[in-house]
Amino acid sequence: MSRSEVLVKGTALLGAIKFVKTQVRGEALLGKLMAGLRPDQAEAFKRKIIAIGDYPYSLFIDLIRATDKLVGKGDLNLCRKLGLFSAKRDYESVYTLYKQSPRPEDLFRDAGVIWRSYYTNAGEMKAVDTAFDHLELRILGFPAMDPAHCKLMEGWMIQALTESGGRWVEEIRETQCPSRGGEFHQFVGKWRRPED
Repeated sequence: MSRSEVLVKGTALLGAIKFVKTQVRGEALLGKLMAGLRPDQAEAFKRKIIAIGDYPYSLFIDLIRATDKLVGKGDLNLCRKLGLFSAKRDYESVYTLYKQSPRPEDLFRDAGVIWRSYYTNAGEMKAVDTAFDHLELRILGFPAMDPAHCKLMEGWMIQALTESGGRWVEEIRETQCPSRGGEFHQFVGKWRRPED
């Protein structure tokens, strides 16, 4: 691995695998998924995936795109569901700090720290605005972020806010993306606390 290669933590791969296993006939689906990967990629999954280990970003993208084709329709919409699932799983296992004191605004203010806990050499995530009536997050310095990953992040952000005690007025969406000519990845939504 080169020093500039984009890497993803094993927990992201494990989330996708767990998602497939929860589907009807999940183990059979997982076998089909692995059979559909390139031999070198399938080989990587024959070894135990370490949650805190670093893996090539391309392996992650090929896995979620293959999952979208196998379980979904191949239009990347399943990637949002995968993001919803992953955030719920992550929140239950990793973000116990937030679960003890759920504050959605803290979750998004810490976006940069959370991003770096999953990705290396993948730019940075920055909260531009965390107000109730206008939440705006940006991923900067990562123009090569795959559109499947963008969809997954929409789902992840939607579920993360819900898990941290917020509710959506307008669910967050990617409104700007380098793959569509944008300067950076921009995610915008509106949220409230449950009591509001």
